[in-house]
Order: sequence, then C-alpha cells, then structure tokens
Amino acid sequence: MRDRLMRIWPRGHCHLRLSRDGVSVLRVSGSRKGAPVVVERPMPMLADATPDALAAPIAAALEAAGGTRLPVHATIDDDLARYFIVTPPANGARMHDLRAAAGVRFQLLYGESLANWQLAADWHAAKPFLACAVPQRVHAALRLAVDAQRGCLASVTPIFVAAWNRSRRRLDNDAWVATLGDSALTLGLVAGAGAKARRLSAVRTLSLPDRTAPVTWLRDQLARAALLDNVPPPSALHIHGAPRDDWHKDAAGLNVHWHPTREGGTTR
Repeated sequence: MRDRLMRIWPRGHCHLRLSRDGVSVLRVSGSRKGAPVVVERPMPMLADATPDALAAPIAAALEAAGGTRLPVHATIDDDLARYFIVTPPANGARMHDLRAAAGVRFQLLYGESLANWQLAADWHAAKPFLACAVPQRVHAALRLAVDAQRGCLASVTPIFVAAWNRSRRRLDNDAWVATLGDSALTLGLVAGAGAKARRLSAVRTLSLPDRTAPVTWLRDQLARAALLDNVPPPSALHIHGAPRDDWHKDAAGLNVHWHPTREGGTTR
C-alpha cells in the first residue's frame, strides 16, 4: 500500500467584529484544550479608504489570531450600517417590487441611492420589514481579507440584526431592544403583543452625548422615540453591549437588562 500524504488543517472558527475605528478577531479552537485568542487592529479612515486598504488590517488581525483557513463569522457595528423599515407596496408580491420600495425608502431617508450599498432585508410582501444597508466597500474588504487568509466568510451580520434575532421571541410586550457601541445607541421600537405578532416599528441610531450620559438621558430618548412613532414607551430595555453601572432601573421604573458581547463579535 502506498503511503498517502495527509495535511491536517486547523480546526475551529473566528468571530470578527468590525467598527469604524478598528477590527477585533476572536479565534475559537475546535479543541476543548485550545484557549481562545483575541487580536485587535485599528482601521484606516473609512471615507477615503479603498477595499484593499480596508482589507489589509482585517487580514492582519485574522493572521495574527491564527485564523488562516478557518470559517469567519463577521459582525458589523451599527456605526457602519443603516437600518430602516420598509412598507411593501400594495399588490407588490415580486422581489423586484420589494427591492424598489426599499430603494425609495433609503433615498427618502438618507438622500442617496443604494448603488454603493449592500442591501439585506427580512423581505415580506404583506407587512413592514426591516432592511439594512452596509457600504459595498466594507463588504468587499471583508471578502478580500478572508480570501487572503484562504478562509471562508460564513456570515456577515450587523450588530443590531444579531441582537434582534436573539431577543425577538423572548421580549415582553412592553420591552424594546437596543445595541450600545462606543459612540452610539441603536434603538429597536417594538410594537404588537405576543411573540408571533411582535415586530419592529422603527429603528433609530442615536449619538451618545458623551461616555457618561446618565440614565435620565436614556429615559428621555425612549420617551421621545415613542412619541415620534406613536407607540407606548417601554418599561424594559434589553441592551446588547458592554454593561454600564449607571444604566439600571431608575426612579421612573425603567428596567435595563444587559446582554454582554464577546470579544471579536457576537452577543451571548
């Protein structure tokens, strides 16, 4: 019998988190004995960077974490994404009609076309649905970086979408969901009673005034968002992000539930 040369590729996967300021990679070993590895790299200025320039630090972080030839699950911070709710057109059952409605809504909200954006949505022909747009340069940079490490880009998920998917069936009737980053808070306004009827009525990303914004600022923003969208304000808020000691139950009865995030990407 001839000897056969077998090459054993490393097992495991990577969670990659990309923001406007940096990229972090968490490599999880396929073995229980292997310790997780975390690597962080700064990102160049997004405004003038080409996909190749954006891909370089991402690929470097993957290589430093030992992520060569591994599947990569990427999450994108809310400061790189745009969220909006689309109302499907009457009698518009075709995907072309839904995409056209999303394009019109994006143009109305942001004053530009979707030509340079990668669009994904929870497409539905009979009820309003959540849509999300990510710059095509960012999406292309992720693919270039993972290809450079001979890996597989298994998924790309914006942070708020990941949080909503995890929380939607566990929310009480008077609860909203949110994601907290270094400089922004993204609110998901929830309407409808019952797990099957619950839906997002709006998604709003708010700039934090500073890192020490008090819980009263949070409560005021919730009340303002509820007023603008004509929905009741929540009594509970599920926040995905790094917990803040000063954002808990306040005198007005707002209950804040924290869902910490792992280094490199996804929420628990």
